[in-house]
Parts: sequence; C-alpha cells; structure tokens
Amino acid sequence: MGISFVPLDHTMSLVLLALVAGTGMSRAQALPPGPMRDVVDQACTRCHLATEFTTKHKTADQWAQTVNQMIDKGAVIGDNEFDRLVDYLTQNFGPEK
Repeated sequence: MGISFVPLDHTMSLVLLALVAGTGMSRAQALPPGPMRDVVDQACTRCHLATEFTTKHKTADQWAQTVNQMIDKGAVIGDNEFDRLVDYLTQNFGPEK
C-alpha cells in the first residue's frame, strides 16, 4: 500500500495555498525589524510575497527606481516615506547583503 496522489484542479490548489499561507507567520514578521517594516508590509506585501523582493540585492538607486515603478502601479507610499523606505530596502536587501 503506497501513497497515492490525487490531481488537484486550479481552484483546489489555490484553496490549499491559502490555507498553508494562513498558518505561517504574518507578512510583517517575515521582514527584518526597522522603522519602515510596517510601511513595507502595507505597501509591498499587499500585492507581492515578501520573497519577491527580499531575495533581490539592489543598490539605493535601483530600489528607488523599483519603488517609483510600484508607486506608478498604485502602491501607496507617502512623500515623506520614500527616502526612508529606499534606505530600509537598501540596508536590508542591498548588494552587500
């Protein structure tokens, strides 16, 4: 008697993914501590898994360009948060990390 696998349709796969994701740590907990962690959680992980950007290693200029692109696509980031957000991303996910 071996293990059998039942093929899943697309809907069932999404349901299972949601259940598994719901049992893990919160989105903010997956990010490094820092004053901009909540902003990143609110602005970035609303549309992206944290691993989509935490595995990138960009310079400050590259992060600024990325953040501007995301703002153009609808990310809500206050004018007074832009530079601090780029600093947070560069410090935690810069080329030296």
